[in-house]
Amino acid sequence: MTPTLIGRWQTRLLLLATIGSLITLLVGRSYDDLSGSFILLCYVLIIGLAADVLYQFIQSFRWDEDWPMSFQLLAGLAEGVFLWGLISLVRWEEFGFLGMPGVGFISFSHFFNHYAAVWFAIFLVTQGPLRVIFPRWRFFGGRWL
Repeated sequence: MTPTLIGRWQTRLLLLATIGSLITLLVGRSYDDLSGSFILLCYVLIIGLAADVLYQFIQSFRWDEDWPMSFQLLAGLAEGVFLWGLISLVRWEEFGFLGMPGVGFISFSHFFNHYAAVWFAIFLVTQGPLRVIFPRWRFFGGRWL
């Protein structure tokens, strides 16, 4: 399946809203930071939607216009590094805190465990069960509607 931009966006929204939210609930409770964890999930969504535009552009230069699994791994890694960079480097000193608005500064272990768990779960679902349970998704460029 070669996803369209709308298909990428719809799939990202659906999976982060369902699977991502469940994992965020578990991780947020384990770190006693439920609101910060859900705000972090929103940042993952925003950065991912913007990155999908870039991925679609890069994909158009490939001879088969495909997005192989290794690219998905690299894209997930790049998004995670970029988000961690924002969290750790953005300083809002005039407001009296460090880190991203709404998240503050979280530990690397909190970020890594949360991001890796959400990313890995969504990756596994898109590679297997989603293709079997929703064959229409697979054959319509990732679009749901």
